[in-house]
Amino acid sequence: MSELKNDVEGLKGWLLIVGMVVLFTPLRALFTFPAMYMDLFDSTGWAAMTTPGNGAYHSAWKPLVFTEVAFNGGMFVVSLLLIYLFFAKKRGFPMLFIVLHVTDVLLTACQSMIIHLILPAEPLFDLETGTELVRSLLVALIWVPYLLVSERVERTFVE
Repeated sequence: MSELKNDVEGLKGWLLIVGMVVLFTPLRALFTFPAMYMDLFDSTGWAAMTTPGNGAYHSAWKPLVFTEVAFNGGMFVVSLLLIYLFFAKKRGFPMLFIVLHVTDVLLTACQSMIIHLILPAEPLFDLETGTELVRSLLVALIWVPYLLVSERVERTFVE
């Protein structure tokens, strides 16, 4: 019985792929956020979006952008925390992983809907946003059920 217990315990099997997701999530953010925000916050783009009277102005841009930056910053911090929780095999890892990835799907969809409300002529999901939504949805659809039902997950994250 002890051999069976050891066989479904530890950072092995499918958890190795979860570990790669955990490690690459903050790395991906480090490469995507700066490029995304540098274009957004350059002097002409930001001024056009937030100065009344400009063609691109809308009163919702400023709070939307600041909310997005805050959420993305928070998700980045949580993704760093997940690295620690994963390798320390902490009990809170599975639930925090689930919360992070479900939140990612919801925020991507909500952000796109809000932007579509501000710019109704724009498609609800452009190619980049649609790709991001599908990526985050696939991660959630694959790994959330695994983390909820896996015996390995249950026996590994016990600290």
